Amino acid sequence: MPHTTEQRIRMKAYEIWLREGCPEGSDLRHWEMAKKFIVGEEAKSALTSRFYDVHELNERGEPEAKAAPAAAKLKARKH
Repeated sequence: MPHTTEQRIRMKAYEIWLREGCPEGSDLRHWEMAKKFIVGEEAKSALTSRFYDVHELNERGEPEAKAAPAAAKLKARKH
């Protein structure tokens, strides 16, 4: 089951905290850093799924070699 955005932010903040050596009193800063990262990642993912036909992604969530950008498919349909 996929994680919620809040769960992903929490995990990323924990990762940042560990990477910085577990400093005390930095929880809010770590949360904000993680939030920016996760929100940006989700926005990028949303743009990618709009650009590619999502049913043409392989089991790893990557576009198949045959997956063409949606714009190219629309252009081909017009001819």
